[in-house]
Amino acid sequence: MEETKFIADAMLGKLSKWLRMLGCDTLYFRETKDDLLVACAVRENRQLLTRKTQLRKRNDIKGYLFFISDNDPFTQLGEVVKHYKLTTMPPAAFTRCLICNQMLKEISPDQIGSRLPDYVLTTQKHFSTCSRCKRIFWRGTHYENMKRALQRLPAPP
Repeated sequence: MEETKFIADAMLGKLSKWLRMLGCDTLYFRETKDDLLVACAVRENRQLLTRKTQLRKRNDIKGYLFFISDNDPFTQLGEVVKHYKLTTMPPAAFTRCLICNQMLKEISPDQIGSRLPDYVLTTQKHFSTCSRCKRIFWRGTHYENMKRALQRLPAPP
């Protein structure tokens, strides 16, 4: 089964991060015209997530559009999980950069050098990095908090 890919409008930046935590390929542009979002959704076979009622009325996006009704990003995530029947803790969880959407690559502590505090380097063993933005990720308390939050999501029907 092919993975569902998403593109989120400017009102859904936090939802984009939650979807990326699940490992979903989710594009997000802070400032992009609706016509470009629609064209990208159709061209790349992505589901366009939006809160804009104007987009809901367009006929050229039928089959590619999901209207998000709630204001709360975590509740929005629940809407998407339910609608697309996403797994709430898939094997791909935490494999994408939360900022860039790139797949993360494992990196050894030796390659990190002085980019992280000594405490992190001595208490953590596994690190990942984003090839685009160069951020480094590890499974500390922030990871545990995100994981617990995702586990609170209701399982899709």
